[in-house]
Amino acid sequence: MRKLLLTLLLGMFVWASGFAQATADFNTALKYIKAGNTLREVKQYDQAEEYLNKALNVVRNKDKYWEAAAYENLGFLYRDQENILEASRNFSKAIDIYRSLKMAMSEKALMQLMAGLKDTEELFAGIDIGSKGVKLSIIGVSVSPKKGLTYNLRKSMSINTEPSALSAASIKETAAAVRDLIDTATVKNSVVSDRLFVVMSSGLKQATDKAPGKEAELVAAIRDAVKNPSLKVDVVSFEDEAKYGALAMIVPELHLSSSIMDIGGGNVKGGYLLNRSKFEAVNFPYGTKAFGKIVKTKYPDADIKGYIAGVDNEIVAVREEMAIEMNRRVGLKNRKNVYLLGGIAFVMNTLLHPERAAIIGRPVEVSLDDVKKFRQMSVSNYEELINPDFGKIADPIVKQIAEEDVKLITTKLYNNQDIIAGATILETVMKEYARDGVQKRFYFIKGGDVAWISGYIFKIISDDYAVKKEL
Repeated sequence: MRKLLLTLLLGMFVWASGFAQATADFNTALKYIKAGNTLREVKQYDQAEEYLNKALNVVRNKDKYWEAAAYENLGFLYRDQENILEASRNFSKAIDIYRSLKMAMSEKALMQLMAGLKDTEELFAGIDIGSKGVKLSIIGVSVSPKKGLTYNLRKSMSINTEPSALSAASIKETAAAVRDLIDTATVKNSVVSDRLFVVMSSGLKQATDKAPGKEAELVAAIRDAVKNPSLKVDVVSFEDEAKYGALAMIVPELHLSSSIMDIGGGNVKGGYLLNRSKFEAVNFPYGTKAFGKIVKTKYPDADIKGYIAGVDNEIVAVREEMAIEMNRRVGLKNRKNVYLLGGIAFVMNTLLHPERAAIIGRPVEVSLDDVKKFRQMSVSNYEELINPDFGKIADPIVKQIAEEDVKLITTKLYNNQDIIAGATILETVMKEYARDGVQKRFYFIKGGDVAWISGYIFKIISDDYAVKKEL
């Protein structure tokens, strides 16, 4: 009996000690929340965040109500700093807990509060270092309780520096271009540094893999140019590059009836979405510049006629390789919509249809006849090809855009040999698509040259939002 009494007394002591400790912890948490809110009111945001996170660490998984309160007050803190993504994440966590506790009034109040955040955008930026040049995309991201994350392309621009040449001059010019685009994003467009991503494309990676030491040299030059020795330069695979392009270009309702093919400077990559996370990809090392380089290497002394003959000879092996690989991909054969990306698709659309110059961000249909005409003119009527008739364009704004696009193509993008190589690759791709299976419709979207880097940003933000919401 005495032993039982001692056991009960010991149990009560342990329980009382635990209760006292829990009470002390919660009292401490409440003091932290009070201090955090006071500091928030006087705009001492760093200290306020420190105290509110201390409170959260005390009550997390111990008391759901006060855990929700800590998240709610962190939401207010980030809202006051106009950090809408973090505010939304924390309000969402609080809403989830209030819902589980059946606290409908608190849940409804925060839902209304979140709705008031949706008109505020946060800016993110991506810089794509490709085989042909450097591109910038600035993305506006907003959050609402009904739609979740939504995105808008706010700005895109490019600087052509021929990174894949990997010469001392091109590396220096590329590093300077990255510096200038970072300045455009951060100084001129107020993108904060931790929301800016610098990424090397698969086409450029393909080139650096053939030149040992050049990737490290390029990254070092970029870091030196931007005066940031720890700048992260990510490298994306061709699979992910194509997938990000598809996510950015193809509306969700067409994901399962569409494929994508990007004829870049260094490679041709594409495929189709199986769902939002799975992508069936193809890749060929025959982009516009890469294929032209193969021909020039094999026929170094050829004039333009000899170069054309070389293109015709070398495309045979490329066609055979593409036919085998594309025939293995059911989605490439059976999906009716094909979205074309890449500089050569832009060149064809611009030179054959200058009246479309102002159609940006919307698909325009492209026919195989267009591509055949484009290739034929590139080899036999080049001067006529690069001098389209602007007189047929009635709208002066459209005419100006078309004239500027043609000038960009002829002075900075491609020469005659480049266009012949690119047109031949483009025609080969489309013929392989059209060989059998479902009848295809081909589309080009002006502005699609920044599609994959935009999709890369979307993916990072979406994943980060989802992970932090679960933490």
